[in-house]
Amino acid sequence: MSEKQKKNHTQIIEEYIDHHGLKKGSLTNCSVKGYGTLDVVLISVHDDGFDIFLLKDEAVSNVISYIWSQFSEVEIDKFALSTEFSLLGEKEVTLKITEDKPFYSQLEKHNIKMIFKKRKWQNKLLGFRSQNKLKMAIATAIYLIAILLIVVPIVAYNLPSAKQERIAIEAAKIKQEATEKEDREREAVEAKEFNKKQAANKKKQDENNKELEIATKDRLKEYVDNSDGLLLKIEPMTNSWEHVYAFVSENFKTMSLYEKESWVNEAGLDIKNRIKGGGIAADPRVYFVYKDQSKLAVPDTFNESYKIKD
Repeated sequence: MSEKQKKNHTQIIEEYIDHHGLKKGSLTNCSVKGYGTLDVVLISVHDDGFDIFLLKDEAVSNVISYIWSQFSEVEIDKFALSTEFSLLGEKEVTLKITEDKPFYSQLEKHNIKMIFKKRKWQNKLLGFRSQNKLKMAIATAIYLIAILLIVVPIVAYNLPSAKQERIAIEAAKIKQEATEKEDREREAVEAKEFNKKQAANKKKQDENNKELEIATKDRLKEYVDNSDGLLLKIEPMTNSWEHVYAFVSENFKTMSLYEKESWVNEAGLDIKNRIKGGGIAADPRVYFVYKDQSKLAVPDTFNESYKIKD
């Protein structure tokens, strides 16, 4: 079974109670006098009594059940982290329970006489309960080390030199944060100014491009007007002047191949130079077409001339 699927001790006991029809109660860890210190033991406290479960290899190996009527009194020894209950009467059993409220509640409910053992507060601490000198010496050393681990850092933290260092670090931090804030604000202003300049430059460039296009269109119109009716209009194929339609008249359909080649090569170069000179395209390609866009001639890129398609 994987770690994620592995059941904890409480789940094992709860399933055991369900499968064996035992009464459900409040489950908690405990130790029982007579059991080994490393044994895993849980106790289920309910209205009728309590059941003690011993676990071995992740399974219940033994169950001992008691009812409250079997006990007449109990000696209670309260420690720092647990409570020891020595139950006396028809049966006798000594338990040490961490979560002792449910057990106390049932003792009161069943009128079992409770005798509280008096101890000095220090004798309730781990290592001092048995009054064994060796255990007390070890416990004292451990407690002193624990106190030192707590107290020394606190004292060191509150030393004047430590306070001055913290003040200096905090001041440096505040100064750094202020510098970083100033840098961010300056960068934001610079970015805003840059974007503003970029927008202004783009607007100016668009205006210049528009003026260049208007001037180029005027030159192309003048060229069309001076073509003796052979050219009808010149316009870009799309929004770019890199590809251009030069619309021609139907007169070319009756011309000889030589006349067509001579005219389109000369006109193509003129149109291309006017567009390049206008600054609206770097290397325009001119296509000579009729009104219905059927082709008269297309550019021959490799020979810088035109091929008649008519």
